[in-house]
Amino acid sequence: MTDDRTTPMRQPQWSQPDGPSDEQETVYADQEHVTPPTIPLGDQGTPQVGQQPGPGFVRSTPAGGATPRPSPQPPPPYGPPGQQVPDSPGDQTMLISEQPTPVFAWLVVVDGPARGEIGKVHVLMPDTTTIGRVPGNSVVLHDETCSAQHARIRAEEQPDEESAFVLYDMGSRNGIFIGDRESYRDDESRQYRHVLEDGDYLLVGETTLVFKKL
Repeated sequence: MTDDRTTPMRQPQWSQPDGPSDEQETVYADQEHVTPPTIPLGDQGTPQVGQQPGPGFVRSTPAGGATPRPSPQPPPPYGPPGQQVPDSPGDQTMLISEQPTPVFAWLVVVDGPARGEIGKVHVLMPDTTTIGRVPGNSVVLHDETCSAQHARIRAEEQPDEESAFVLYDMGSRNGIFIGDRESYRDDESRQYRHVLEDGDYLLVGETTLVFKKL
């Protein structure tokens, strides 16, 4: 028998809980296993009517009052009838007045040593048209009295803001003669620079052409 006088600790009388144990149990529903979710500490959601929220379970409210509403979305690109919707930067429509006015002009062979070319139409280029005997020119004339590079016609802006076709002699041996039908062959009709007008007759070597413009 020992001399230990320490009062022994009474063992508490643990009672068996009436309800289920603290361990999670599997609930069977519709033949599927469903495990009840665990609610994290400090956020038990909104209490039901008649229930008091426990300590540490109050949902905090952001500073400034209630949760701000989301900013309104911009309206779609199609507004109500009668309302003008501005174009986006990548969808700018060019105004008709901004488009360059096209100019149509051509030379028609009306006489010359190459009889098979009479009636042939040579459309002028929008920038520069060259006239000569050798291939490579915009207008090739089969005429031995025509220089290899006889003349050129260039589209130029005039002071009145209308585009015009101006003819230049490229130093040809036989020159260029321009005028109306009765006077274009005269010696006084030789030109080194001339602003062409609709209906002008041109003598290049022995070939006669008529300038037409719309």
